[in-house]
Amino acid sequence: MDMSILHWEPRKARSSAGVLRVPGMYAGRARFKPRNGSLLPDVLTRSTGRVFEFGFAGIAANDHPFAGQALYLEWRTDDNFEGFLIPEQDLEFLHETSDPRG
Repeated sequence: MDMSILHWEPRKARSSAGVLRVPGMYAGRARFKPRNGSLLPDVLTRSTGRVFEFGFAGIAANDHPFAGQALYLEWRTDDNFEGFLIPEQDLEFLHETSDPRG
């Protein structure tokens, strides 16, 4: 059995605003506002309307339901989204504010 190791480098992505995003990078605080809440599993329904911190996970592949969109994961925890990838269309990123309610 011939085995070889290939060097892998994560693909860097740019947002529409031109900001460099690297998978695993902190993306900021955002309110979870799904476009179609009627199709969500319970774990995501419970998070609707709430503000969380997110990290950039990558760009959805062409065969993904959210093709070409940035995908995000809950930052440093899976307590609320249980590992679900969240598409950019369902997030409203907040500008930094001193108000803890976002």
